[in-house]
Amino acid sequence: MQARLDQLWRTGQAHENQGQLIAARQAYAAIVALHAQHIPALLRLSRFSEEAGQYRQAHQYALRAADAARLGGSSRLLAYVTMRLLDFAEEAEVASVVLGTDWQDPQVLRQSPALLQHLWLAGRYEDAMRMLEAIEPRVGPHPLLRFTRGQLHQYLGDFDAAAAAYEAALTLDPGLADVHWAVAKLRPDGSAGRVARLRRALIAPRSDTARAQLLYALFHELNAADDRAPAWAALAEGAAVMRGVLGDTRTARAQANAEALMGHPLAAPAAAAAASQPRPLFILGMPRSGTTLLDRMLGNHGWVTSVGERNDLVAAASEASDQFYAGLRHCADPLGFLASQDMPAIGHGYLQRLRRAAPATAVAIDKHPRNLFELPLILAALPQARIVCVRREPMDVAFSNFKELFQGGAYGYSYDFDALAGEVLLAQRWMAHWQAQAPEAVRIVDYRALVEDTEATLASLLDFLQLPPWPSLGNPESNAAPVSTASSAQVRAPVHRRALDAWQRYREPLAPLAARLPALAE
Repeated sequence: MQARLDQLWRTGQAHENQGQLIAARQAYAAIVALHAQHIPALLRLSRFSEEAGQYRQAHQYALRAADAARLGGSSRLLAYVTMRLLDFAEEAEVASVVLGTDWQDPQVLRQSPALLQHLWLAGRYEDAMRMLEAIEPRVGPHPLLRFTRGQLHQYLGDFDAAAAAYEAALTLDPGLADVHWAVAKLRPDGSAGRVARLRRALIAPRSDTARAQLLYALFHELNAADDRAPAWAALAEGAAVMRGVLGDTRTARAQANAEALMGHPLAAPAAAAAASQPRPLFILGMPRSGTTLLDRMLGNHGWVTSVGERNDLVAAASEASDQFYAGLRHCADPLGFLASQDMPAIGHGYLQRLRRAAPATAVAIDKHPRNLFELPLILAALPQARIVCVRREPMDVAFSNFKELFQGGAYGYSYDFDALAGEVLLAQRWMAHWQAQAPEAVRIVDYRALVEDTEATLASLLDFLQLPPWPSLGNPESNAAPVSTASSAQVRAPVHRRALDAWQRYREPLAPLAARLPALAE
């Protein structure tokens, strides 16, 4: 049978290379008919189903690939299986596949940097550390494994161990831009040694993205040294590099869709489900607006659990609609989507996922930033949900976005003043609109009030959420839960006001951006 499987695989590959996709898909389906655990064919069929817009079938093929891996299929493509599972927000499946494999398998050791990353992306930080401890002695000194160790220590709150691991990674590979960037984000000290090290790495960066990482790292180090002119020069050059990498990310459709949604009456919500736990609490806002800080504060409440930044809402909408849902701002017809889809089914699918992630809590926080522009969908599908939008003053949130290098090409607007100003203004209007439309479900919290009048702001918010008072909510540093967002280091410190008006430090070069943004209306 192996000869027949090999022949079909070669046939499928040849058809793909010639653009004959239907014939290729038929060849891969024939492979699976003969050998149900053929992981490469299952992965290809999942991708073909995605290209055809068939979410459920693509999802099932990915789950079948996971089953095949667990049942002893080839481990050669294990990281591709787990990466595909993450596309469908199947974090539990990722953990099952990785934790169930043989950590002594040479193929697993070869893929260990990717598998460890997928494991912590699935929220299994302690398990990832346990796996790392088991495999690192077998692999030997490896810069990516030392980098992973640093990331895990940072997310778990051990910054000294994180810094040591990052330095060990750079000793093994001085040109690894990801690590330079992580070092500068964790504890920038502005030392001459660090600045010189970054300038050496910038002589021959390995890619444009690596160049951007090194430039953003250089900005953080020079900023820490209060060397503002060269710091700004590094930041501006890094943003220019990212604009070149990503191209123009602005789309007329995204803006038009948001305007159309705000111009349309709020859809009647689905019938509220019988009281069940957990109740969804969405903490939304632009990136770098203070959502993680509020998440850490409310996460101190005994009735509340945070599930972090998960893709469960998009996955539930995709499953119910049997299409790869890209979000209301990117739909061809967002109003048509809301009118035509089964909102109770989307809500039910979301709640099923939420219960798996947080089974023993009264309230579960979902704080994925992309859900900000899914507010009409949340209101329609999850009438029992509460939504808290964190609003930061326009120039502070704009500058905080501009100086952040987002991973994976996310938030491409942040590297261009025009696009950034447009996004900030739209987000401000969007939050105010939906609070006015659904005040019983949506509440805006101002970041300034959160850090300047923490206790009163939290007390008012608890009333809105129908939660009892709880001690020490305003002490985010007491929350020991892992955190992997861009502010993973900052939110482990006590509440402070240093981020207020931080843009004033670079007032002159930011003047063109400030001219595009009015102050926050009271």
